[in-house]
Amino acid sequence: MAISNFVIKTGESEVKEDRNERNYKTVQFTECVMMQTPWGLVPKPSTQCVSTKINCYEENYLGKEDPGYNDPIFDPKNPSAGGIFMGAIPQRAVEEYDIVSSDGTVRQVEVYKTVVFGDTSSPSWENTVKAAFRSRGHEIVETSIADAAAENMKNLIKGDNLVDA
Repeated sequence: MAISNFVIKTGESEVKEDRNERNYKTVQFTECVMMQTPWGLVPKPSTQCVSTKINCYEENYLGKEDPGYNDPIFDPKNPSAGGIFMGAIPQRAVEEYDIVSSDGTVRQVEVYKTVVFGDTSSPSWENTVKAAFRSRGHEIVETSIADAAAENMKNLIKGDNLVDA
């Protein structure tokens, strides 16, 4: 029986306002991957877990799949979730985009990672990942097995997440 990975809400900023005067918070999630051991399934050590931050708006807008920060699933007192959610923080090759640093330096990036809520053991998981990336403005670039293997080797050397083909 396959078991889903899960993500834990591990941080949340104060309320901020974007240039369109919409309220949002930056929320950090950490992925907990289950691994098989002689003693059964256990979570990987926290030093091997991946974290990422996303901006969650007070109210969902433009029909995106992102929950608002007041959504009950983010309430740690919510007994049905409690800050722990089925999901993962996948990293995928995407269409190239620019990141502008605070000093104005521009760098081009071809990889993106984000939190995706859902059952990672589901046959439709990859469709859920594609929809989440699309809702955040990034189209996944399909890669060959050889490209994915080369990227995985680079990430292993750097200590980053693996990517799927």
